[in-house]
Amino acid sequence: MYSIEQRDEQLRGTTAAITYTLGFDRAAQHLITVRMRIDSVTGSSVTVVMPSWSPGSYKIRDYAGYQGNVTTWVGTGAARKRTTSNWRDKASLVIDTQGASTVEIDYVIYAHERTVRTNHVNRFHAFLVPTAVCMYVEGRTNEIHHVLLTHDVSTWPSVSTSLSPVQAPSSQGMLLGALNYDVLADSPIEIGDHQIQTFDLAGAKHEVAVPTNFTLDVSWLTEQIKRIVTVEAGMFGGVPYDRYVFIIQVYPGAGGGLEHARSSVNAVDPSAMLDKSKVIGLLSLLCHEYFHLWNVKRIRPIELGPFDYTRETYTPMLWLAEGLTSYYDDLLAYRCGFSTAKEYIEILSKDHIGKLATVQGRSAMSTRDSSTLAWLKLYMASPDGSNRFPSYYLKGGVIILLLDVYLIDHSDGKYSLDDAMRAFWTRYQADSSKGLTEDEVIELIEGSTKIQIKDRLMAWLNGTTELPYNEILEAVGLKVMDTPKAPEPVKIGEAVAFANVPPAPYLGMAVAEIGGKVVVRAVDDGSPAAQAGIGIDDEIVAIEGRRVASPANVDHYCGARIGMPTVLTGHCDGRLYTATITPLAQPTLRVVEIEQPTDRQKEMRNRWLRKTI
Repeated sequence: MYSIEQRDEQLRGTTAAITYTLGFDRAAQHLITVRMRIDSVTGSSVTVVMPSWSPGSYKIRDYAGYQGNVTTWVGTGAARKRTTSNWRDKASLVIDTQGASTVEIDYVIYAHERTVRTNHVNRFHAFLVPTAVCMYVEGRTNEIHHVLLTHDVSTWPSVSTSLSPVQAPSSQGMLLGALNYDVLADSPIEIGDHQIQTFDLAGAKHEVAVPTNFTLDVSWLTEQIKRIVTVEAGMFGGVPYDRYVFIIQVYPGAGGGLEHARSSVNAVDPSAMLDKSKVIGLLSLLCHEYFHLWNVKRIRPIELGPFDYTRETYTPMLWLAEGLTSYYDDLLAYRCGFSTAKEYIEILSKDHIGKLATVQGRSAMSTRDSSTLAWLKLYMASPDGSNRFPSYYLKGGVIILLLDVYLIDHSDGKYSLDDAMRAFWTRYQADSSKGLTEDEVIELIEGSTKIQIKDRLMAWLNGTTELPYNEILEAVGLKVMDTPKAPEPVKIGEAVAFANVPPAPYLGMAVAEIGGKVVVRAVDDGSPAAQAGIGIDDEIVAIEGRRVASPANVDHYCGARIGMPTVLTGHCDGRLYTATITPLAQPTLRVVEIEQPTDRQKEMRNRWLRKTI
């Protein structure tokens, strides 16, 4: 039976017939040494497999490509000898047991890709993704698995992971365990000299691990995480774990997160902790990944567990897994007190509805189809991808926003999407081995709120037409308008008005400085740039005869010519060309408050935006 549930007490003092010994003597060269031992072997051969992807990150990554020096052995002690083995395919190794009951496999892993889903090892730390390190034995994934870490504790004193301690650390190393391979695959490990803070809340232990070279206020961050735990646990009536680990990687250029059943990995640029205007992004990310311990790890589409780690797992329901979570992350950040109601509505305007309005692909592909094609369209998106498909994160989240307001409105404030989430959770507790079908999701929403939503919701999810923003949001006193935000006066000191600055124009192209050149990275269909014939990877050389030296020059030169034909000099494939582009004013689709809301609209908005702490 498929299960990702585990409590530390279940692993204490256990034994395992499948173990991994991980060594880091060559960490400076980004190498991990692995010895996998398989006991209680029967039959003439055993097959081991290196996973090709990690759940939660829908892309085939072929982790076996980072594996090398594979050597297989049978027997123990004096009887131990090298044996023959053959690759069945790119990731599966068939080993001749020669009648022995013990098989060992030695190999190294190259680990030098710094993301939340890949291994990264150097002389100062190791971040391990078990699916990218540990092969599994075909037919034996439901057994207990042990991992022995043999690092130098004098230089790497800290270990953070949701794997459970099997026994106290000894001179042999630190022995950790998982009830099955699925739990092991779901339990990343951070080893090094990182900062750790702990707290007890909601009847469980929590750890905040922050590997970074920057001096940050980890105590402040821990206090905000306590608020997140309090709000989200309160929504579901408690937590489903005995211990949870927040791993927060902080390094230049970092971004993204990945959820796990008893931990999350969150990667952020240092500016997220050093700049007040950016910290809300970090807190929203933490809300998002923590919410996933319920939604996706446990409340999940039926296709997402048990997993086949060798091939793609297709589902049209990532609108539930990620779209719903994307709606809740900013809402939960608001409930935690990280933003005001006004700021939250502005976030919906800028980062949700307004952002979706700039994605031309929203009219080209449905949200359900973008989910099914996530393996190609999101994780392997082409530079032209925004014109071809909508992200199920973004459009899925906007659809869920409309669904929540619709439920509140049509139940006169008695029910909301929170009630459906609790119904999903009750269903998981009744049968944790099986995920939800789309029909079950809709049945649970309708049953918990007494509102019929199937036809409308499926039309939104299957459709490519514009969503009915005003029809739905009017109930909470909001409307979506194509209107600019009133500029705030800029002053120097107390009374001196600042000079007028040309507004940023809409050209429909993204540019970046690459190797000292200003290069086009994306072009929107139907935009001024597309109409002018500008293409991806073209260099912008000059505008109206003035040399372009930075992306800021493009905005500055074109901002003064909104509505006016403008001569642009470009470079493509070794040749210069000229084109005429007409800069436009920036799209101004915004969520705004109705000027004189009715008492009912105020009541429904208060119901939607009520806080829990």
